[in-house]
Amino acid sequence: MPQKNYVSGLKRFVTSRGLAGRRKVAMPPGYLEYTGDKTEQPVRIEVVNFSEHSFEVKEASSIEECLQLEDRKNPTWVRVIGLHDVEKLSRLMDEHEIHPLIQEDVLNQRHRPKVETWEDSIVVIQKLIDPPASKEQPFHVENITCLLMEDLLITFQETDHQVFNPVLKRLKSGKGRIRKSGCDYLLWALLDAVTDHYFLALDQLEEDVSRLDERLQADITAVNPQEIYGIKREITLLNRMLRPSREVVAKLDKSESKLMTDTVTPFMRDLYDHTIHVIETTEHLRDLSSSLRDFYLSSVSNRMNEIMKVLTCFATIFLPLSFLAGVYGMNFDDMPELHWKWAYPMLWGAFLTTFLGMLWYFRRKKWI
Repeated sequence: MPQKNYVSGLKRFVTSRGLAGRRKVAMPPGYLEYTGDKTEQPVRIEVVNFSEHSFEVKEASSIEECLQLEDRKNPTWVRVIGLHDVEKLSRLMDEHEIHPLIQEDVLNQRHRPKVETWEDSIVVIQKLIDPPASKEQPFHVENITCLLMEDLLITFQETDHQVFNPVLKRLKSGKGRIRKSGCDYLLWALLDAVTDHYFLALDQLEEDVSRLDERLQADITAVNPQEIYGIKREITLLNRMLRPSREVVAKLDKSESKLMTDTVTPFMRDLYDHTIHVIETTEHLRDLSSSLRDFYLSSVSNRMNEIMKVLTCFATIFLPLSFLAGVYGMNFDDMPELHWKWAYPMLWGAFLTTFLGMLWYFRRKKWI
């Protein structure tokens, strides 16, 4: 069976971009630079206007058209897909009076998840982690940035990922309370969709750990230790990426901003429970991967001990035989036993008796 390459998207994400989020030296605060690598993704701006009785989606070809399409009388969702056109995005954010420090965070794909509350806006940065369609492909990892303002929600995505398609379908169908609620409820729905993809990633890793455990139980020699180290590294990196999401949802749940109404508080609390479940699951998988590593090392050590025990027993058996052979192989003239008629058969008898006697004793002691 072919072995999975555990240099996954999580590891590639950390290796290519850096987990710590380093910035260029000597750059002033608010310096705008796209830190990702998805330059082939065309920048698109979609404007979603909705109310209890209406729903409309249009793509804006320019910043001016985007501003014209925004309906400030009803909730509006502006979706920005693609982040490499710094000048265009800067113009869009300037038109909405977004602080330069926030603009810098939007373009920084190395930024950790966080929540910042400003006087007239709330900034939410969350990691999107999605499992690949096949094991040969890497995990999909990117930052999702949401800017919540009065009757306006702007989201920034690095790629045209389909994570928000279920939310769009709910808006279009008008089912549930999403069209009757404001942008704060829409923010919760988007974060909930991102959290659902965490469970998909965890399900795949849990399946990988389970299969690796089965292979270890069946035949330990068929498992490469690099596989155990690789999957443990994946889970550790995943846990490190997801851990700040708990703080994000907790701050939104306890936010006193006027942009977060009391109607959305129960949903944020439920989302916090889901986030806790995600963190606990990653920690459980991390413990399981550590147990697999310990089991592999102990099994290899026990197997080596068994081999050494057998070799030691046979070396011990042949020790007295070597002694007898050495004694009668010495070149002394006066050795009466050498002239006995039955000396040679008697020596072989001593060899066999010693060998079988020690073998019986070792088997009785269950040493071999």
